Amino acid sequence: MMKTYQRTRIPAILVVAGLLLSSLLLEGVMRLFGPEWLRLRMREINIGQQVFFDSDEGWPLECSDSGCYRFTPRSEFKVITREYSHVVTIDESGARVSADSIHSEAVVSPFLGDSFTFGIGVEDDETFVSLLDTGSATDYLNLGIPGNSLPQHIDIVESRHGELGAPSLYVFAFFVGNDFQNLLESRNVADVGVSSSGGDSPDDPYPTLSSRFDWLSRINEYVLRDSVLRRLYLVQWARHKVLLLVNRARADIMDPIFLVMRTDRSYLSDARQYFEQELERLIDVARELQFEFVFVILPDRHQVNVDLLSLKRIYYGLSEDQIDNRLPNKALADALDNHDIIYIDITECMAGRDDVQDLYYLSDNHFTALGHQAAAACMATSGLEGIVRSKILLSD
Repeated sequence: MMKTYQRTRIPAILVVAGLLLSSLLLEGVMRLFGPEWLRLRMREINIGQQVFFDSDEGWPLECSDSGCYRFTPRSEFKVITREYSHVVTIDESGARVSADSIHSEAVVSPFLGDSFTFGIGVEDDETFVSLLDTGSATDYLNLGIPGNSLPQHIDIVESRHGELGAPSLYVFAFFVGNDFQNLLESRNVADVGVSSSGGDSPDDPYPTLSSRFDWLSRINEYVLRDSVLRRLYLVQWARHKVLLLVNRARADIMDPIFLVMRTDRSYLSDARQYFEQELERLIDVARELQFEFVFVILPDRHQVNVDLLSLKRIYYGLSEDQIDNRLPNKALADALDNHDIIYIDITECMAGRDDVQDLYYLSDNHFTALGHQAAAACMATSGLEGIVRSKILLSD
């Protein structure tokens, strides 16, 4: 009996040892000769967890059922991640302070936007709104709130217009990276009803917005949080292969910008429809409250950094003809042109810089301080100040 046990134990030990040795060898090969997309992914992961989805926890935000509409006036809080740490100061109007806050009611022009406008990752005086405000004849007010999109921006204008001194002009910043998806999410929430299958929730044509792959998401989160697993190249390589298999089932689990850059999906056409509906609502509100407005289009990092775009395209298993990185900008331009709305798109300006790799954080997707400087410079070069001043004079 003992000899039989030893005869079976020794081969088992050898098999386990062989598997461990093979895994170690593969790990070494991956580290030395792995593909560039894997090296990029490991750099992103090991910087730390992204802050985008949970950065507003504990922030002094004032919210209603339709969303958050302002920060608590005269408050202060910290934003801390592994990539950046800074303090945020909120002024008496619930806006983020700028380097040159005058707040003269006659010339104030509020900026509506999300975390890019708000300036996650940089100091108060480093946001592009603050940089534009410095030395300008127009007093730009930073009303950016992370997580908000056009529906919430219009709600803010409707509810706060009188409180803000009835500004004659608003600037709406549209971040191409996720504002389209936010529109889809807002519409899905608003359209909750009975599905065709008889459930309590609506049919969801966007798998990335559903709980269809929750179990994979939980496993993925565990792997990314584990201090050992997240550092293993072999584990991340295997994780990537699972991602490709899941996406072949039309899950399309990927960065939101890739959904609207795809030429073989309907995400963008549906999102544009919702955008135009909100645009018509904005036009009605502007007519009722008697103000002018302009749009500024902010690019995603994959639209200005072609090397990053190529690596992430390969990572998601997409071919070159499945991606058009200017497709969402064209859709925005067509929609705005159809309604004779003035806008500035700074994508080409930022993409033409030699330091594109330094304009965004590596793991987090927000502008660095240099990115805000570039955005402000591109807005200035595109004539934003002149457009704003002419619109203000026209409304007066």
